[in-house]
Amino acid sequence: MLMNNSIKRDLFDFEIGYLVKSPCLNCEDKNDLPKCHAQCVVLDKIQTTLARGISSQATSYEN
Repeated sequence: MLMNNSIKRDLFDFEIGYLVKSPCLNCEDKNDLPKCHAQCVVLDKIQTTLARGISSQATSYEN
């Protein structure tokens, strides 16, 4: 399967939402963790969606 590696950052993290429960908890392949994560379509979709987000938190730190 070919993945599109370009991410369009057009949503703030509060628009995307957050996970309330790991999708791995009810997965039929959870006994194969962590080996199964590389081929997991569900985790790939979640990571892609989260990668679209722009952080709404301040990122500057004082030295």
